[in-house]
Amino acid sequence: MKKEFVIKKYREYQTIIKLRKFKKSNNFTLYYSKNEFNHTRIGILVGKRNGIAVIRNKIKRQVRTIIDNCIDYKDNINIIVAINSSYDVTRFEDNKIELSNLLKTIQGAINE
Repeated sequence: MKKEFVIKKYREYQTIIKLRKFKKSNNFTLYYSKNEFNHTRIGILVGKRNGIAVIRNKIKRQVRTIIDNCIDYKDNINIIVAINSSYDVTRFEDNKIELSNLLKTIQGAINE
């Protein structure tokens, strides 16, 4: 993921979450909104309940690879991926299927 595709500011996270547009599954909650840029921007939230720092960083790496494989960055969407505490690092393929299905539903919801 390039730097231009990353949401970094706390204020931007809060404005996207306050809009209350989200899709939820067992391991993920995806908040989304349209943006004024010509590309998709992604933010990843991993709480301390997910484990120690090494585990949280591994989760972020896994989620980034899933997102890079599933998303075409041409849409103008802001997406925040919040990982729930039930996320299991060892079940990568199941997590990949679950997250890719959620991303497809979000892209469909934005295009309507």
